[in-house]
Amino acid sequence: MAWNARRRRPSSSVWAYVGQNPALVVFAVLALGLLVASRAQPDVAQTVRGTMDDLTSSLLEVAAGPVAEGRRWLDGVGSFFSTYEENQKLREENAKLRMAQSELSGLQRKVNRYEQLLKVSSDVPVTGVAGRVIADTSGPFMQTIIVNAGFDQGVIKGQAVVDDRGLLGRVIGTGRRSSRVLLLNDLNSRVPVIIEGANLKAILVGDNSLRPTLEYLPPGSMLVAGARVLTTADGKALPPGIAIGTVVKGETSPRVELFTNEGRADFVRVLQYEAPVDVDAEPTDDIVPEAAPPVAVPKPSGATPQPSRRARPALMRFQHERSR
Repeated sequence: MAWNARRRRPSSSVWAYVGQNPALVVFAVLALGLLVASRAQPDVAQTVRGTMDDLTSSLLEVAAGPVAEGRRWLDGVGSFFSTYEENQKLREENAKLRMAQSELSGLQRKVNRYEQLLKVSSDVPVTGVAGRVIADTSGPFMQTIIVNAGFDQGVIKGQAVVDDRGLLGRVIGTGRRSSRVLLLNDLNSRVPVIIEGANLKAILVGDNSLRPTLEYLPPGSMLVAGARVLTTADGKALPPGIAIGTVVKGETSPRVELFTNEGRADFVRVLQYEAPVDVDAEPTDDIVPEAAPPVAVPKPSGATPQPSRRARPALMRFQHERSR
């Protein structure tokens, strides 16, 4: 049987390529080792990631300034030629907003008066920490951004992140001066929501597209295109009532057109929210029961009350002093 030299060429060429590029083998082994270590010790991997984000946050923050200014300059150049039309539209919108503001102020006074009459408890106050988006670390498998605010400013894992339009995502990792935010359209994002008007609850599920899907809707739900989608307090993770987007009819399941977009996000706010405590869910082991009121014993008719043994000496001294 003759030796076929062509069969050895691919094998020899692969080993030759590996021999000429030893750095490729080193990086592949290093990446595999980091992947195994991150799966085995997720807390350590999260700490290392937060430290690396802190180290690069200063450089990213410096680089984010010129990029943001250049973006605003390009937006200004694009809108320069349509200034007159925008001015007319803004005047009309200003007149409509003034009318709406007067109506809303009257409705707000009515609501406040009704709440006082019904003795409705006020909502839980929500505070926040301001931050700036210093890096967009989105990729084909993860949609995240980095904000220059960490646990030194009170940011913790799980808090909601909003911009001037609505909910942007939630914090998944923190360092001392930076935080990593998981966006709503990420594949791992799950947010409880409610559809305004229909009062239907669902889960907003990201799939790495620009329009997340609405899942776990009640059977037979009828959704109206354009209905607003808001957050709920289910899970006690996010403040209720934060705007997310509007309903869009999809081919298989309804989707949500988000109000926010990480490409336009510049300054954000990390919300510090504590859900109200459910009194019924609290343990009652340490609660001391109230003392029972004393029961009055009826006195027999015609009988004179007799003093107790402890009160007899004092009563005898009192009668002796009185007789003197």
